[in-house]
Amino acid sequence: MVVSDSTVARVLRWLIPEQPKLFLLSLADHFDRLGLLDKALEPGGPPRRIGIIDGSVMGGHYHVTFSLHGSIEYPVFVEDQHTRGKELPVALNVIDQAYEYLGNCFPDLILADSLYFNVNTFKSIREKGAHILIKGSNPEFRSVLQDARFLFENDVVDGVETDSGFDYERLCRWSMKKTSGEFAGYPIQIAHLVESHQKRTKHTIVEGWIVSTDLSLSSLSLREAAHLRWHIENNVFKRISHLAGTKRFYFKDPRRFYSMLRLLFAALAAFDAYICIMRQSERDFKLLMDGAKPTLKNIFSKVADQLERAAFSW
Repeated sequence: MVVSDSTVARVLRWLIPEQPKLFLLSLADHFDRLGLLDKALEPGGPPRRIGIIDGSVMGGHYHVTFSLHGSIEYPVFVEDQHTRGKELPVALNVIDQAYEYLGNCFPDLILADSLYFNVNTFKSIREKGAHILIKGSNPEFRSVLQDARFLFENDVVDGVETDSGFDYERLCRWSMKKTSGEFAGYPIQIAHLVESHQKRTKHTIVEGWIVSTDLSLSSLSLREAAHLRWHIENNVFKRISHLAGTKRFYFKDPRRFYSMLRLLFAALAAFDAYICIMRQSERDFKLLMDGAKPTLKNIFSKVADQLERAAFSW
């Protein structure tokens, strides 16, 4: 059954905008008690609290989303930009809100793209006791990157570390050069990452620049965190658009749109938590799937069948 925009809008009219916002936020303590908000960046590494911040547009509404990435994806804050080009000031406000309301769930490492490579963002995050990691592609963007590129291209040994390896999950060979620097008054480490994907026919060589105030991150952790930066694009924005069609709901009233989006984000995080808990028991998860391939749609279908049978049993 296809639900029209007007039908959804009428249902959402009865919601006070603050209600879905507080409901989405209220899940944080539950997920934390279940141990779902921590993630190690490398095997044997310490568990980290990781946040990802980015802007997007859905249904004609530009917004900033702050997501917690652990065992699940948990987009906990989403705020309206009102107009294109206001992402940074809105993002700073979102980070302030996250720090105020999340308490112990506030991340110790925040991932962002090059738009956030500025003094105000660095200061805002560091003053809250967290670190920032930037993943970008343009070394001309900041002079500190240009200085690092000069060292790397001229094979300067002093102050430069090199590392390499093979990623069996992504099937690529990688190499990295690292050096130190300073930005916004904070010491940083700067890395140039090169990945060679032998199985690809296009984009076989991928390069990127990584900057972080967290000097404790190893090459493996830097690289993994840089890849995780894309999770908010692929595992939050694209997934919610694919599953719920958020790009086709063109509400004139942004309050209704954001009420819907927050409820969808809450459902996405809760479903991720359910799958994560079920996977802890291999036997129970196999019984749930009953031989079906564990794709997201198949899991949705199996859970729906279970709920339907449970309802009839009452």
